[in-house]
Amino acid sequence: MPSVSTPPSRFLVGRYRLISLLGKGGMGTVWLASDDLLRQHVAIKEVRLPPDLDEGLRAELRERTLREARAAARLRAHPSIVTVHDIVIEDERPWIVMEFVQGRSLGQIIRDQGPLPAHQVADIGLHMLDALGAAHGSGILHRDIKPPNILITAEGRVVLTEFGIATVSGDPSLTQSGMLTGTPGFVAPERLRGEDDGPPSDLWSLGATLFAAVEGQAPYARERPTAVLAAVLMQEPNPMRLAGPLAPVLTGLLEKDPARRITREQAILQLRPIAAGTAPPPLGVPGGPASSTPPRRGTAASTQPSPRGGGTQATAPEPRPASRKRSVILGSVLAVVMVTAAGVATRDVWLSPQTTARPPGGTTTRATSAAAPSPAKEKEALYRGDPEACKLLTDQQAGRIIGTPVKRQFQTHSGCMWMKGDTGVFMNLTTIRSATSDFAHMVYSTTRTTMEEEPRRTPGTRLRSRSTAGDESFAYTREEVIVSTRIYRTQILFRKGNMTIVLYFTLHTPGYARADLAARLVEKNLEAFR
Repeated sequence: MPSVSTPPSRFLVGRYRLISLLGKGGMGTVWLASDDLLRQHVAIKEVRLPPDLDEGLRAELRERTLREARAAARLRAHPSIVTVHDIVIEDERPWIVMEFVQGRSLGQIIRDQGPLPAHQVADIGLHMLDALGAAHGSGILHRDIKPPNILITAEGRVVLTEFGIATVSGDPSLTQSGMLTGTPGFVAPERLRGEDDGPPSDLWSLGATLFAAVEGQAPYARERPTAVLAAVLMQEPNPMRLAGPLAPVLTGLLEKDPARRITREQAILQLRPIAAGTAPPPLGVPGGPASSTPPRRGTAASTQPSPRGGGTQATAPEPRPASRKRSVILGSVLAVVMVTAAGVATRDVWLSPQTTARPPGGTTTRATSAAAPSPAKEKEALYRGDPEACKLLTDQQAGRIIGTPVKRQFQTHSGCMWMKGDTGVFMNLTTIRSATSDFAHMVYSTTRTTMEEEPRRTPGTRLRSRSTAGDESFAYTREEVIVSTRIYRTQILFRKGNMTIVLYFTLHTPGYARADLAARLVEKNLEAFR
């Protein structure tokens, strides 16, 4: 077997010359290669079969690789699905020859840049929903959607890869004895329960992926894989702090009951306006009245947009898939999960977004209803421009706030960070521009509700509700000790007209003085974008 760091010094089938390593995973290594016949670069996935496997499992894994190639090859015309050119057998191992997509994975982007702005995540979601529409229409389930399996090029092309555990209609089922396929935290709960899955399971995984992109971590992030599986089965997702307008559609995609999960069409109707920077419609039946809860499939007829655009049409209710027999291996895994979950559920059950925080002094605060209109909206300015976050504070102003020397780090158009040398002191700025003040108020209220719960997540957090910037504002601060160093984490949320701003600080000095100064400077600098 060749080393995973140095390509073998030979051609595959006399045609493909391996050049360098692109990436590796549990079952495969991806190489950059040259197709010397067509004189173009390609990516080749080398499937590495563990030497201690018996012949039955080796044959099963080889068949799984062929399934991946067949699944992707059936979708080769779609721009958001990686194209498979060829598959060759060398040394009794399969090698998949694919187009070389020069870009970074969504997982790498999140690690390098942190949370992405809502409109960019919505755009990624639309590309993936389009790809899944093509896959599901061809009878293919992906079954492993997660940030590392989505590539994004410098030109903005979004590509779904790794159909390695796809299910192709008409192919015999692979048992994968002793293996639980998929990544904890991105596997739909019905799959963990051993039930028949379908397109809604891919939608759940996409919801978890988009959640990770906008929040910077997976919706069920825990320290141990068994705790993650338990959380997926029995708990609500972690609270959303940055999702803003994406929160309703993410909640609908992460519904545990596939019969109540929102459909691909509903998700598209939600994501399309968010990607364009406008407010999405109320989440409900596409083309029908708004509803706070997605309709239950199989219990009543639903309405769908007519293909001809003439209003809505009735569709027959979809029957729920019958549950299949659970495997012995999966049952064993869940037995471990249930034991572990006893402590996890007890610790995290109060993280429900319906709870309210009780700040020091015993007074319960509650965010204004997102449905309520923003106060004095007729007097508020609408910002027509879309300011880049890094331009809302100069480096000199940032230095006044966190100290010098200051280093600015561009994250996204809507996100910027300033750091004070290597001291661990930093300030992060996130902007969300809405089409109207009312929608910005809804974004503000959703974020404030999550902030109000911070004392329950981190005891010792103190809340402040009085306004110091913008038309409405909210803040919290807390003291922490990390490796004998005392730090203060502070977050200020404020809304000015149709702009919502979130400022987050890690400082060595207590109080709100520096944070308030930053909020006032940002508010003043916003005036250039009226």
